Amino acid sequence: MRKEWYVLQVYSGMENKVKETLEERIKSLGYERYFGKIIIPEVEELNYSNKKTDRVFVSKNAELYVKKGRDVKKGDLLAKDTEIRVKSSGVILELKNYRRITVETEGKKYYKAFLIPESAGIISGLRIGKKLRAGTPLSKNMEYESDVDGEIVSSEKVKRIVLKTDNGEEEVYIVPKECFKNELYKTGTYVEQGTVIGSSRQYQAKFSGRIDIRETAFYREVKIVKTKRRNLFPGYVFIEMMYLKETENLVKNIAYISSFLSIGGKPVKLKRQEIRAILRLIGEEEYEKKQIKEIRTDFEIGEHIKIISGPFEYFTGKIKTIDLEKQEVSVVVTMFGRETAVTLSLSEIEKIID
Repeated sequence: MRKEWYVLQVYSGMENKVKETLEERIKSLGYERYFGKIIIPEVEELNYSNKKTDRVFVSKNAELYVKKGRDVKKGDLLAKDTEIRVKSSGVILELKNYRRITVETEGKKYYKAFLIPESAGIISGLRIGKKLRAGTPLSKNMEYESDVDGEIVSSEKVKRIVLKTDNGEEEVYIVPKECFKNELYKTGTYVEQGTVIGSSRQYQAKFSGRIDIRETAFYREVKIVKTKRRNLFPGYVFIEMMYLKETENLVKNIAYISSFLSIGGKPVKLKRQEIRAILRLIGEEEYEKKQIKEIRTDFEIGEHIKIISGPFEYFTGKIKTIDLEKQEVSVVVTMFGRETAVTLSLSEIEKIID
């Protein structure tokens, strides 16, 4: 007799307790050969209630170690910026400490960076997330102010280096303070063309979350949005088992279990397609992602579609919502007799042609 997948109806909020108790009872009775996996399907989703984000701004030539839409953990390497090399040979004419404050304008149309000498006295409280209005002072001497409405997205200490080249011209370099070697370069130091004046900078994730990447004309913004785990089927626990009198009694005698999900009094066996989709969704089973050359955007809410890629491949469903900006749709599919909403990429669905 082989193991099949069944669904247990349990008290909402007690899913993990039921799973732990089942595993302990199976082990204590020596019933491991009758049971397989016990899962509570959860998915990672963006936590819109948590406004905390981690943003880094890197040059267009920076090497990225992450991709848009992928999840990262705290400490993961996000990007590695290129070294800053002098373009021409010359003498360092000036070395000064500055603060570079980057503001995202209202409507998220563009970013503007303000360079403020530390000697001017930086206004306290200019932290990430602070809202600014045009005319807001940025320095205590009142010589520097914001000329846009927006929000501070980064604030870092930098070195402003003025180099007088052999041709008598001046070149200016802005180097993050942590990448500048004070012991190597002083005012009056002569540097050759190609000398590394700012070392390569690495950016690591400050917390776990999902990656979003935005390209601009001058740099890339790599943003991490916090995620949270959501129980895909609240009130249900999925169990792989041989359905025998002994295993049935074991399961039914566990606290907080109402019953097996049944039709006509007979426990429902999950179809292979259904359990495969769940296992793929939670990362228990691998699958090949198909490359779709053309992505259609002429879908309509309420339209029935076919899923052609991803964990729910070969399922059909009905479109609930469409987000063209994110290239995503929410689709309602039917699994073990109940409707479930799943979020899919537009590249994972296609129209059903009659």
